[in-house]
Amino acid sequence: ADPSAKAAFLSLATATATVTLTPTHKLPAGPAKALKQASEVAVGETIWLASPAAGALVQEPVHKISTVVADGLHSPLTKHGSWPIVDGVATSYNSAAVVARNKYLVPLFEAVCPSLGRLVVAALNPKPMHYIDGEVVEPLSS
Repeated sequence: ADPSAKAAFLSLATATATVTLTPTHKLPAGPAKALKQASEVAVGETIWLASPAAGALVQEPVHKISTVVADGLHSPLTKHGSWPIVDGVATSYNSAAVVARNKYLVPLFEAVCPSLGRLVVAALNPKPMHYIDGEVVEPLSS
């Protein structure tokens, strides 16, 4: 992650939300929530949005895709180990299997020993990882 880096992003817009991601960032798409890179999502395809009213994720079709240049590269994690919600849209930091596993493991590590959880993240990831709350976990090699 590099908050000051300038990069090309894709902006995916639905009727109620717009999310801006790198072309290789993953997000669940389609009825089966198959993980796709942002560059693989097409106009008309559905992506998943957080719906506080429904208390769940809901599908909405993408109406427009545009390319933008902006500052900031981020790799968010959630302390509850679920889909990170960015600008109201569900995204993913890894494969569906890892996200599903982390839904149980991350809260367990955080509850039992927050320092151990951060050590595991630091040992397994070659780049800095950012929790949604802004905390940064640096890799052990840096």
